[in-house]
Amino acid sequence: MRRLAAASFAAFLLVAAACSDSDDAPATTSTAAPAPPPAPVRVVTLNLLHGLFCPAETDACQAPDRVAIFAELVEEAGCPDLIGLQEIGSRLEELLPPAVEALCEGSYTIAWEAVDSPDRAMVLSRLPVVEEGYLDLANFPWEAYWVRVEAPQGPVDFLTAHFASSINNPPCAAERCPPVCPATITTNQCNAVEVVDLFERQPSGAVLTIAGGDLNAEPGSPTLDTLTDAGFVDVWTGAGRPECDPATHLGCTGGGSAPEPFVGMDTEEGPGSDVRIDYLLVRPQEGCEVEIEADGFAHERRPTARNGLFWPADHTGLQATLGCR
Repeated sequence: MRRLAAASFAAFLLVAAACSDSDDAPATTSTAAPAPPPAPVRVVTLNLLHGLFCPAETDACQAPDRVAIFAELVEEAGCPDLIGLQEIGSRLEELLPPAVEALCEGSYTIAWEAVDSPDRAMVLSRLPVVEEGYLDLANFPWEAYWVRVEAPQGPVDFLTAHFASSINNPPCAAERCPPVCPATITTNQCNAVEVVDLFERQPSGAVLTIAGGDLNAEPGSPTLDTLTDAGFVDVWTGAGRPECDPATHLGCTGGGSAPEPFVGMDTEEGPGSDVRIDYLLVRPQEGCEVEIEADGFAHERRPTARNGLFWPADHTGLQATLGCR
């Protein structure tokens, strides 16, 4: 009996020691790294110049060469997700589809409305387009086109537009403006009202709503105030970029006094832009603190001329990277 008791006691001590060692061992917890945030969306806008006023013998100011330069710039920019183009005239309508088919390994689709107009808007998208539509803006020939795409962050609405220019910007009247625009405003400001109204009528759920293009309005104008009052942020100033300096052309996108007939595209100096009239603006969904990076697009002279051209258009474009945090 004594031997059995001693053996039992020894076994008890061994078990107790084992439990004690286990209790003293440091606890282990899972330290898996948090998932990275979804990729932001990268967008571009450019007025590509329809060439309607170029001499006939120039083929819309060498439109084939300008489209080729544009394609090179898109590739060099790393193939942005969304590209908004304005002034898509009949010659560009012929040239862009085959160029886009070869662009960035064929990853872009074209979204637009081929209406009977010399000045149309077009969207190129590398993201799946789930909804799209055409917006005929007040006063011919101004227009816009929008898409809703499925981005890594969630649904994103993107609109590209060409607003009424200073040489064709009469006040609103019943025959040229929709009821949403009061008769006391210009058609250029009405175009901004129409864009805001469009997005107010869209289904909810867009993480980011992005509008841009050649808006033919300078910062602080009633047109820009209409958009910012509706919650849109100017990505250029939102990214801390300096305002347009006419003396150096930095931050400027249009205007200037470039020589005809190629409006400076065949010179090393370029179009000589002296106003900022091209924009990207973003309105984040509630709960999204938007992060913005912005730079020019087609804003630097090509290192070598392509058949005498250094620039693809008479406007400077913009590019931005936008995401929520």
